[in-house]
Amino acid sequence: METISPPPKLSHLFTVRCAVDPPMEIGHGPYGRRRCVPIMSGSVHGPHLNGEIVPGGADFMLVEEDQTTHINTNYVIKSDDGALIYIRTEGTRAGPPEVLQALMEGGPVDSSQYWFHLHIKIETGHENYKWMNNRVIVGRATRAKGEVAYDAYFLENSP
Repeated sequence: METISPPPKLSHLFTVRCAVDPPMEIGHGPYGRRRCVPIMSGSVHGPHLNGEIVPGGADFMLVEEDQTTHINTNYVIKSDDGALIYIRTEGTRAGPPEVLQALMEGGPVDSSQYWFHLHIKIETGHENYKWMNNRVIVGRATRAKGEVAYDAYFLENSP
């Protein structure tokens, strides 16, 4: 079947590495098992943004019975040139239950063993980065004990 237009191109925006504290177990609620993972610090490097993660953000994740995890983070980046940029991510980490359980327990797991993709929303008033407010940004993430990392890409029109 022919498409209406060519598929968009992914362009690397930045890479994030976040140091996180151990999860706080909120418990089983009406929607599943809720955990809060504090985001303590981190770095941002890439062709369009460089800076650091400001302490104080968190991931309020929801975990299903089979260990599929729905991510919901909110945090702030301070760019090298002083801009404050609010980041919100939503996504899903899925895969075989035994792999997801190993991730929950902090064990080393090869990122090819699970699926961890994000939708990333950026908000800022800084002139250098305002263009990011209106982009569709996606990411592929990894999880290791004490760290979450992801590569962020924005969609561009293909020629």
